[in-house]
Amino acid sequence: MLKPLVAFFEQRVRRRNLSIFLSYILALIPLFAVLLFFINQSRILFGDLPSVRSRLNDVMTLFSDWFDQKFNMDAESTSNWISENILAASDIPINLIQESVQSTGYVVANMVMIVVFTYFMLLYRTAFKNFFLAQIKPDRRERVEEVMIKIQMLTKRYMMGQGLVIVILGLLIGSGLWLIGVPYPYFWGFLAGFLEIIPYVGTSIGGILPVFYMLMVSDTLWQPVAVIILYIIIQQIEGNIISPNIMGPSIKINPLFIVLGLFIGGILWGISGMILALPILAVSKEIFRSFDATEPLSYLMEDGLTRKKEIFLERFDNDKNRFFSLFFVEKNPNN
Repeated sequence: MLKPLVAFFEQRVRRRNLSIFLSYILALIPLFAVLLFFINQSRILFGDLPSVRSRLNDVMTLFSDWFDQKFNMDAESTSNWISENILAASDIPINLIQESVQSTGYVVANMVMIVVFTYFMLLYRTAFKNFFLAQIKPDRRERVEEVMIKIQMLTKRYMMGQGLVIVILGLLIGSGLWLIGVPYPYFWGFLAGFLEIIPYVGTSIGGILPVFYMLMVSDTLWQPVAVIILYIIIQQIEGNIISPNIMGPSIKINPLFIVLGLFIGGILWGISGMILALPILAVSKEIFRSFDATEPLSYLMEDGLTRKKEIFLERFDNDKNRFFSLFFVEKNPNN
């Protein structure tokens, strides 16, 4: 994403290191400001909350009274079960939330490392590219360069598309929460938009947080329920209309591979790995599609696999497309 900015400034200032610095000012400082704003607002928000346990206790007491009257249950047994299970379990996500928003130093340290790493990658990008091309036979370099250009275009489209999706989701969710009467509606809306970067996990957290918040501050139950319904509707719109039209088919990955990518990325690099899982999978799919032996794997990674299940035997049942031939050599029966 920064490379076009760096190239733009290089044409005018003629110094690569200064061009990189100007690109950071133009692109990354506003991003850091937004992240620090979210961290600060989260601390203020959760610092002003009433006692989570006492509030949930009030809500669950109202529910247990209604349940006892409706089904003629023993009130004392129901109350004890709520205290031992639901209220005890409620401490877990709240503790995790508080620990997450208080880890500012860790987040800032990671940001600094990313900035330093990106700086040197941009500074030495031509040398890295030439080194890589020198390892490839001259007759194959043109195809490899085409793949590299496709990867750059895919990455640029992903970053710009993801930014647009964040803005659209922030406005849609924020407006819906405003109509429901949720405090700080656009804070919650854009927080959910940013968390959408992490598939499944981020979207779930983005919906759970305002629901918990409204359970703690609202005097009625209809508002938390309305928040849940709003997020379900927005997720359907995002998954079926917004993302497919903005991100394009190149980003659509099989849910199984997304889950595996989130799991492996989380183990290797934590939250950063989960954020990078989807773009890495999309880039890998593009690379695999460019070579005969790995082309079937790219289709295996695609979304809508149930509709394309016959393509492997119909199109790729030949020697040049056998992926396992890269790792195993067939034994000659005459030897």
